[in-house]
Amino acid sequence: MKLNFRVLGKMALLLVVIGFLMPVACNRDGFEIARALNNANRTFDAILMYLLFFSAIAGAAVGVLLLLRKKIKPIFDWVFLLSCIGSGLFVYFNVLRSEQINLQHGAYFILAGWIIALITQIVSKRR
Repeated sequence: MKLNFRVLGKMALLLVVIGFLMPVACNRDGFEIARALNNANRTFDAILMYLLFFSAIAGAAVGVLLLLRKKIKPIFDWVFLLSCIGSGLFVYFNVLRSEQINLQHGAYFILAGWIIALITQIVSKRR
């Protein structure tokens, strides 16, 4: 069986999902951080935290559909991946970094998932 980088990249988004459910910062998982942001009247940042999670889920679902040999346009790969990365980086630079919060292992799982997904997405486009 030939290695399918496109599917591998979508499965890397599962690292993002796992990392979101682990302590990301301040001994809080991604959902707890989103609730705290919402309670602090930072609703837009809270929405972006949820977008990070749900776009990773949607990207992984595309990977499952690809494994089932369904035809999915590559534009969906890019939309889900870039919305996942973009929302997470916006929250990081807008909230977490500005308040100098120490990141925990969940954040590093998210970062690893982003890197693997992005690299495999680029490689799959070239093949």
